[in-house]
Formats: sequence, structure tokens, C-alpha cells
Amino acid sequence: MNVENLRNKYPLLIDHLRANGYTKAYINEFKTGINQFISEATDPRINSYEEYYESLKKKYTKSTLYHKFKIIGMFKQFDSQGLFPTREHSSGFLKEENFRTLSPEFKCVIDIFSNSAKARELSDTYVYHLKLAGAKFFAYQQKNGFLTLFDIPERSVQSYFHDGSKIIRGYSVKKQIEIFLKECTSHFPDGECKRIISFLPLLKNNRKNYPFLEKEETEKIKQVLLDDNIVLSFRDRAIGVLAFYTGLRSCDIAALKLNDINWEKDSIHIIQEKTGIPLTLPLRPVVGNAIYDYIKHERPDTEEETIFLTTDKKTRKLRGSSIYKTTVAIMDRAGVRVVSGRKGIHLFRHNFVVSMLNNGVQSPVITEVLGHKSPKSIEFYLHSDMTSLKRCALSIEKYPVGKEVFGE
Repeated sequence: MNVENLRNKYPLLIDHLRANGYTKAYINEFKTGINQFISEATDPRINSYEEYYESLKKKYTKSTLYHKFKIIGMFKQFDSQGLFPTREHSSGFLKEENFRTLSPEFKCVIDIFSNSAKARELSDTYVYHLKLAGAKFFAYQQKNGFLTLFDIPERSVQSYFHDGSKIIRGYSVKKQIEIFLKECTSHFPDGECKRIISFLPLLKNNRKNYPFLEKEETEKIKQVLLDDNIVLSFRDRAIGVLAFYTGLRSCDIAALKLNDINWEKDSIHIIQEKTGIPLTLPLRPVVGNAIYDYIKHERPDTEEETIFLTTDKKTRKLRGSSIYKTTVAIMDRAGVRVVSGRKGIHLFRHNFVVSMLNNGVQSPVITEVLGHKSPKSIEFYLHSDMTSLKRCALSIEKYPVGKEVFGE
């Protein structure tokens, strides 16, 4: 494989990383990865970045491979298209190969889906994940020798989910493929998409009960968020309060802009990152005060419109992962699940929903506040609404049971 272009130009990539505030350790990972690639990709058996990545699978663990996958993807994109990585779109370039190697008809189906989804103004992230699910499904069919929708038999569809002894792909994958094909149905009047949908297996949507916050845990977190005597930065306090009292997703908090807040009307208005759907929420005093304190006392003086910014040398907006880490740090400060147990911002969102359910707020209202597309989305949270679940319990007073039943 020809590596001369990368060998000659990669110093530009390193300079870009330095100029944009990437850490020294991260930059060294790039240097090591690129030098390793330049050394090993001269092997005549390696003709692409993908083949090089495949050659690494015998040398590294799954977690190490995942990290190398991202690094290789970034300098591949730089080498082939001259594109520098950004913090918003820093990986995943190799995934495009799932689309590039498909048959003409499968590519056409994906293009039809993209255009249809775009016309309906679905979010880019949602569309991308459905495209990827469709591409992987088609890649599997193509590997089995089927290059058109009409060729795909039921046995090949079923084997994508079950290898003969166990289920290898579950309900969520099946649902993604179903949604993907339904979007294309009207473009195939002969029923090719409907036929494949009918072949999809009946899989249960099995979800474990979410490890919701207990009442004492909730009180400890509230104390950390609302007690000025407990040391938290203005930024972290504002992020925690916003997550706890609005239930916003981490991606939406990270993307929140100054003009998303209407201080006169006490409201927050955003376009949700996940769904692309507009969402308006009331700006409660506790939330507004926390954000105001951060903007006035701690936020860097910059033209950046995003509210929450980094605190290192290079001022830039936070990523969703940083919001997650902030909520974990708040839970640690509160002494909640320090040793073990699930942590993170989704617990804040989950607690917000359950508190509304416990206070008698109707499901359609909660669905609207959460910004969900479907009313069914609320069902996930109902399993933790212990107040309402207790009302469903049946009395056994009329059926006295003796101790002997329990072996006593």
C-alpha cells in the first residue's frame, strides 16, 4: 500500500491537534499509530486501511482494537480526503466502508432511505444509525450471495438474528431494520421491502428494570447541588441542576446556546440533538439562577455561543461525554454509589420522570416534556414508578396462608 502521502503530510495533522488543544498523550497516540501504520502497511498483503485494521485483530484485545479503530479512522480520513478530526466528529470514518462495498441495488435502497428521511426532517444522528443498521444487514446478505432485495430468502434473514443455537442480534437491531425498510416501502411497489419485513423474527423487547435513584440518594444529590457551602464549580453546579430539574439529555445540555434561553419569558427552547424535534421547557428559578451564576462569575469571555465551555487553555464547547463525567463527579461528591452501581446523567433524567409520575403528572405531558417522539417511550420509566405500581397490588387478606406453606 502506498503510504507516501501520509508520510509527507502527517506533520500537518499533528500541528492541527496541537493548535486545537489536544493533550500531549493523545497526540503521541496519533504519532505512534501513524508510524506503526507506515511501517507495517508496506506489506504486499495489505492494500487498504481496512485490511491493515483487520491485520491488527490477531495482536490486540477488543478494547485496544476499538481505540485503534478510531485513531486509524481519523488519519485515514486525513490521508484520503485531507479532512482534520474535530471534537464533534472525531471518529467512525471506517464505518463508511459499510456503504461503499454494497451492490448497486443495496446502495440505491440506502439512498432512497436517506432522501425520504431527510424530507421528513429526521435528525442526522437517528438517520445515520438506521442507515448503518441497514448497511450491515445488506452486507450480511451480500456475503451470503444475495445482491438484490428480491434475492434475499427468509432463511438468510432469520440467520442474521439466530445462528442456529442462540440469538446473536436482538430486538433493537430488528426494530432498526424494520424502520429502515418501512421508510423505503413506497418506492418498491412490488412489495420487496414488505416481503423482507415479514421475514423478520418475532423477538421480545426484554428490558431490565432501571437502577433508579432511591429517595436518600436523591436527597444527597439535591444537597450537593443546592448547598453553596459544598464546593462545586459554577459550571458543574449549573450542569447538574439543569440535568436534575429538566431531564435534558447530555447531548442537549452540551449543545445549549445562549440564545436558547429566554430570560424574559423564563423558558428554554432547543432543537433536540437526538430527534431533531423542537422542545420548549419552563426555566425554573433554581435552574436559571445556576446558569446565570456560571455565565456571570466563571464562563470565559468569548464569542462562542455555546453556554458550557471547557476550562483548559483552549476554550471550546463541552462534549456529551463531559456532561456525563460531571454528573458522575456530583454523585461521588454526594457519596452516592461510590463503590459500585450505575451512575451518570440518565439517572438524573430517570429520576426527573419518576418524580413527575409520583406527583400525578399525566403520561402525555411527560412525553412532551421529555421530547419523546412516541408516547410508548414512557413505558420504560413506568417500571420504576413504585407509587403507582403499589396501587396495582392485590390484597391477599381473603386468602390467609399458614406458616407451613413456607416450611415454618
